[in-house]
Amino acid sequence: RSSRSLEKLVLSTNPQLGDGLGAALSEAPWANAESRLRELYLDGTGLGPAAGAGLAELLRSSRSLEKLNLGRNPQLGDAAGAALAEALQANAESRFRDLRLNGTGLGPAAGAGLAALLRSSRSLEKLVLSTNPQLGD
Repeated sequence: RSSRSLEKLVLSTNPQLGDGLGAALSEAPWANAESRLRELYLDGTGLGPAAGAGLAELLRSSRSLEKLNLGRNPQLGDAAGAALAEALQANAESRFRDLRLNGTGLGPAAGAGLAALLRSSRSLEKLVLSTNPQLGD
């Protein structure tokens, strides 16, 4: 049975959750068009590249998600950051406003994708990229 009333999910600081979490979340019953999930906190949960791909799928289809915190997941990586940015750009119905990617191992590909997202997004209000030295200047 799907939870249509869940608006906020906090799994922060559970490093044992790891990479399978992203795929599990993208397939969860509340990760659909009728979902009311607005905030998802996954900071410090041991996410890696595979989780990034699953979360990108969630962002591509979510109409309700407004805030995603993936900070302190250094193995997430550059390709995942780029996939997340592309997914948000592809979702024309997105109301997304707050993306936190501090300390997630982002690099040039993610930087380019996020720059494109900033140019096109009408809803994004906050983007946190601190502690990603590979992003450069």
